[in-house]
Amino acid sequence: MPHTFFIVRFRDHFSFTTSERRGTIALLIIISILLSVISVQRYLFYHSNREINFSETWTFTADSLAFTNDDSTKEDPAQNSFTADAAPHSVFHKKELFLFDPNGLSEDDWVKLGLSPAQARVVKKYEAKGGKFNSKEDVKKLFVISDEFYREIEPYIVLPDESENNATTTIAATPPAPKKVLIVELNSADSALLVSLNGIGPVLASRILAYREKLGGYHSIDQLTEVFGLTPETFETVKASVKADSTFIHKMNINTVEAKELKSHPYMTYAIANALVNYRKVHGPFSKISDIRNCALVNADLYRKIAPYLTL
Repeated sequence: MPHTFFIVRFRDHFSFTTSERRGTIALLIIISILLSVISVQRYLFYHSNREINFSETWTFTADSLAFTNDDSTKEDPAQNSFTADAAPHSVFHKKELFLFDPNGLSEDDWVKLGLSPAQARVVKKYEAKGGKFNSKEDVKKLFVISDEFYREIEPYIVLPDESENNATTTIAATPPAPKKVLIVELNSADSALLVSLNGIGPVLASRILAYREKLGGYHSIDQLTEVFGLTPETFETVKASVKADSTFIHKMNINTVEAKELKSHPYMTYAIANALVNYRKVHGPFSKISDIRNCALVNADLYRKIAPYLTL
């Protein structure tokens, strides 16, 4: 009885139902298929690598490598496979370093320096297309010139034009002598002279001349700020290039001038002009210019502006 019980329990743990047997069989089939696929892929990969024709790779044309870092001659490196012929020739023969000018250097000499024949042909093809080495760094632009190879040959590169280029650069770097600044006198300048100033065009020049005529001349360059359309920025630009000679100013005789002429001045109004003439008629001629301050309508600001245009 104990023996029979043990067998029954054993069967309970290790027996399968019909559904479980089918699932197990399906799982084993899937595993077998996967293992077979993996084995086939490994086999094909191994034999495809062993069947590469290295002789064809070795003789692959180097023309496809004829591209540089210059956008005008660059090709896509991804379209060109590296070949044994593109490897530095120094692997196969002893290098011979010597002073050289890369412009016009023969293929044999490039090979002596350490390039392979294919790489040397790439360099010559670059030159044949109009390429030129104007500096040592231009040599590095060629794709077939590796950084390591460039570091080896850089001390031996001699470019005759480098000294001339350096001399030219030195001369160009020398600041030119400062130009003599032309100073324009506002009361005698014509339109052409005014237009020669930075920021002054024909329209502003004509306005400056017209305002000069109304004033009777400029006694200060600050009066340019009163010209219509002349901005503070423009004034800052031209103020160092202009001056005002007050001897050119046309003055009015305050003891003889009539109200009509007096009020035509930009600083005067009709009321002020009449007040000054009436004051003169009542109190007699002015003995000095400052006496106009006795007129009630003449304040300090007006006196400061109009005084340079008055005489006795």
